[in-house]
Amino acid sequence: MSSARIELAGEGDSRRDAGAALHEWPLAAGHTDTIRAGIDWHATQFGLPAREAKDLLRVVAAAYIADRTARQPAKALTRPLTLTVHVDQPDSWTDTALEQAVDLLHWLTGDDWALRCVPSKARQPELSLNLKVAAADDICLVSGGLDSLCGALIRLREPGTPFFLGHADTSTLIRRAQEHLQMHLAAQTPPRTYTQYPLRHRGDVGNRTPKTRSLLFMTMAVVAASGMGARRVLVPENGFTSINPPLEPSRAGVMTTRSTHPWTFHALAELLATLGLTGITVENPHHDLTKGQLLKRAMPAATAADQALAAATVSCAKPNPGRPPGGNPNTQCGVCIACLVRRAAFIAAGMPDLTDYAVQTWAKANTVQLSLHRCSLVACLVRDGRSRRRIADCRIWCRWVC
Repeated sequence: MSSARIELAGEGDSRRDAGAALHEWPLAAGHTDTIRAGIDWHATQFGLPAREAKDLLRVVAAAYIADRTARQPAKALTRPLTLTVHVDQPDSWTDTALEQAVDLLHWLTGDDWALRCVPSKARQPELSLNLKVAAADDICLVSGGLDSLCGALIRLREPGTPFFLGHADTSTLIRRAQEHLQMHLAAQTPPRTYTQYPLRHRGDVGNRTPKTRSLLFMTMAVVAASGMGARRVLVPENGFTSINPPLEPSRAGVMTTRSTHPWTFHALAELLATLGLTGITVENPHHDLTKGQLLKRAMPAATAADQALAAATVSCAKPNPGRPPGGNPNTQCGVCIACLVRRAAFIAAGMPDLTDYAVQTWAKANTVQLSLHRCSLVACLVRDGRSRRRIADCRIWCRWVC
């Protein structure tokens, strides 16, 4: 059975679990032999966050590392994952907090988690350092996807000062989308900053679809909120994707992601309260909208610049795996569930979809060959086994989800 036993500590701290794989978080932004991080161990990029907030990020980062390093078993859905995490405030991690943390991780991944928090002895930042940062009203997570773009544009029209935060992704496709939005925000009056920080382990990857990824981003934003005086963390997502109902029996349970499910926000809120971080809320302000409605609200005029910006975002769930030979790995497929919902959203919003989809090239191939690469998903494109007929502009999806 695939498993992982991870110990996360600040650089130079002493080992506490001899049987675990030790990962050292650099004291200054950069990397150690085991972790690359744009945020240092004490998160001074965000000023002086509460110790409880930093500790929460460390716990979730350790979970993310375990999730990434342990292979998904071929048959069983559950992996035993054990964490030892060095924290500044071990007394805050009561039995209740530990139970809430492992329950949240189990809800997201389906795995069996064990968590132990031990006192950190890592060197503290020098008091002479200038750790002042600009204040913010909200921390707005931006991923490079269409929903996060819509959330950012809507937040820009509201009063107050948002801070746009993201994760520095290794994917060329996502990084390109983030750069487009970064340039757009920088051109605002006043200019807005969109900052992405890398945070990942260095080494072999056993699982390329970790379900703790979104929780890592949320807790990164909680630390930013704590240090910058913000009271809200905004996680923009349309309501249909948040609920993410399984579309076939094989996708039941954690096979369907719960990244922004309402229960995820509820469970995280309970954990924040137990840790004493009651002044920060993590919420999805667009939970009552479909993707089409969200797009329409963000871009009511749909100018040419809006259309180009929307086309640069990424929704595809399968840009690489199962691609026919010779396909571009940096092009969205256009036929996975996420792409179909995206394409329907443009129709529902009354906007032209300028996205370059790989299926536009694949459509020239033999239908049988195409079906080998998308199995059940190709049913959304193929009406029968003899001829290739797309469901006109995904309008069947429009009526349901947009």
